[in-house]
Amino acid sequence: MSLAQNHRLPTLFRRLQQTSQQQQTSQQISNNRGLASHQEKRSLVYKLNLACSQHRSLAQVLANFPVDPQAPDGTLFNPRIVWRTRNLEFGPRTTRNIILTDTLSRTDPRDFVCSEENGFYRVPVTESVIFADRDKDSQATAELIVLRDVFGDDSPEERHSLHGISKLLMLRVLNATAGHMAQIGWNAGPRHARVFQAAKSYTKNLDLETRIEHDLDSVAALSLTWALLKALAPSDIPDTIEKTLADSGLPKIATRDGLDFVWSSRAKPTRFPLIASPPPEGYLTVDYSASLHTDHAYVPGACAVSLNVGRKVDVKPAPPTTAAAPASSVRSRLRSGAKNSKTPAPPSRDPLFDDTSLWPESGGGNFVDMSLRVVIEQATGTLFMFNPTHRHGTTRLCGAHNYTASFTFSQHIKDAFDKANKGPHIEAGKGAGDGNFDLK
Repeated sequence: MSLAQNHRLPTLFRRLQQTSQQQQTSQQISNNRGLASHQEKRSLVYKLNLACSQHRSLAQVLANFPVDPQAPDGTLFNPRIVWRTRNLEFGPRTTRNIILTDTLSRTDPRDFVCSEENGFYRVPVTESVIFADRDKDSQATAELIVLRDVFGDDSPEERHSLHGISKLLMLRVLNATAGHMAQIGWNAGPRHARVFQAAKSYTKNLDLETRIEHDLDSVAALSLTWALLKALAPSDIPDTIEKTLADSGLPKIATRDGLDFVWSSRAKPTRFPLIASPPPEGYLTVDYSASLHTDHAYVPGACAVSLNVGRKVDVKPAPPTTAAAPASSVRSRLRSGAKNSKTPAPPSRDPLFDDTSLWPESGGGNFVDMSLRVVIEQATGTLFMFNPTHRHGTTRLCGAHNYTASFTFSQHIKDAFDKANKGPHIEAGKGAGDGNFDLK
């Protein structure tokens, strides 16, 4: 053994010891939580609509093949079909500094009102709908899918339980910081130093045990979102995503500790070690607000997924405010949390008065697909899928607070993976995205 090889041994031993410590701590935390029984697990699966077995393709949905023939039109298992063609010339010709809003409460020339009077289809909180069109080969395509009440029956007991689960999980992960976005899974590193690695944005300055607790909750939130998508959305959507991921070679979601699906609540935690792992890039957000923009994605079509797990609207309007001009960086999309951002939005040269009495009664923070001319009014239990390559964004929050779990498929992350894969071969570590094998 050379001197150089001998010098590396202490570092190698420390890394092996650290890895062993992480696995032991993960096992201990999971055991301390206790586990739900098989019957309790089945009960949760049925309550959350994860047991939906009649998986339908888009063609079946368009052929009027409802899961429940007695379900009213426009409901979860019988969504309304709206044929709508994109108008790529509609709305602002640029995405720079365009702020979307539901009502006009100020005289800011950058505001673009997304109202029915301006030609928008506003999806009410009670309506499930699929916006469809035909491609150049006359094949039907889903441009935008909105599914309501995906958590099941609206009984007070179940709704209270689900609200408790989602609120506990989201606040624990994000520490209730307004305008916070946490990335879970794989990312491409900073812009000036691209590297394919596990995201670390939500685990800064945390001890190992706390970090693993956060990882468990984060992976559970995204695994639940993915399971709901596979159970309730037209099969074309998850099938296209899974095929693209398989062809690309990208690993499934994983954290630095590579944990499986453990869903926590006030009752016993429930482990799903064999559930299908979700895609590699997930986000948990609180009070997300984005100006008009587009995203480069490597999965075609309506691939971006968002699940609203909690929403509330301030009862009393906030005091009149002075508008701030949005910055051009990506972080400025979280304007509601600008005071906590490293790059706060610069103040406007001409302060503009914001009349809060003109804010929408139901709050803002609604999703907008500009070229499709559709506004999705946000509500708890809303799952929607959209095409991120077209212009989209959210309306001003106006007192609304949304808690969401999302999946995107950013082209720059795939590019970083492809670049890294040209060197030493990348393989997911033990338990990374495939469940914890020690617990199977």
